[in-house]
Amino acid sequence: MLGPRIAEGSSCEVYEWGGPDKIVKLFYADTPPQAVELEYGNNNAVWECGLPVARPYERVNWEGRDGIVFERVAGDTLVSRLFARLNAMEPIDAELRLLADVLHRIHRTSPPGIVTDQKANLKGIIARPPSLTPDETAALHAYLDRLPAKRQLCQGDANPNNLLIRDVDGEAVMIDWMHASLGNPAADVAEVCVMLEYAVLPPEMPEEAKRFFEESREAAYRLFIDEYCRSSGMTEAEIRDWYVPLAARAIASGAIPEEQTARLAALIRERLHAEKIEE
Repeated sequence: MLGPRIAEGSSCEVYEWGGPDKIVKLFYADTPPQAVELEYGNNNAVWECGLPVARPYERVNWEGRDGIVFERVAGDTLVSRLFARLNAMEPIDAELRLLADVLHRIHRTSPPGIVTDQKANLKGIIARPPSLTPDETAALHAYLDRLPAKRQLCQGDANPNNLLIRDVDGEAVMIDWMHASLGNPAADVAEVCVMLEYAVLPPEMPEEAKRFFEESREAAYRLFIDEYCRSSGMTEAEIRDWYVPLAARAIASGAIPEEQTARLAALIRERLHAEKIEE
């Protein structure tokens, strides 16, 4: 059943499964079974509601490793599309509009079966970021507690790497639903905005592409946030209030460059300091 390996992530490997039309997401042995069951249940819930997601088929176990079988989505990630545009020094407007539209579609859906609390989940992910002191971490958690709570569907990991564009029809498909939760949609949007405003491009990208991104960064942010706010009725201020915990989440992932980590840690400290002064 197990075919060639297609991809590798921080918690799993992805293989072809029984032919070209299915894949299996095989989790590493240290992944708790409850986490695998949660992702499978979340995927079923959003699939049954008609959201643009990969169809989940079944849970499996292969040589002691838990896995989930999905339909195979042949296409590019949104990140690869963005990088291709930047390398060609072309605007990324269409890609950002697509992401804003998909997120808004997710946020206005109410699937039964999603039970994770957004704030509790974020606290678990953030834990104690290595860039912050214990006092800063305590202030960060208190800040998160004060943010407006809602009970809307949130994807919980709105990284553009998790949005695939099908080759056959250009349809967008959102993957990786382990952190789906009920909460405030501003968090999903803030995750993208923090990336747009603070991302450090990979060193292998051409210098011309990096300069083009720096010159167009503000316009890209403006387009994305205006597009989402226009369709959702949310305000930019509501979204920016969530920058602090989402910046901490990015740091906690351990998957961003040191320069970007430093930028985000400075952002967190600045916001927490401003909060303390206001109190």
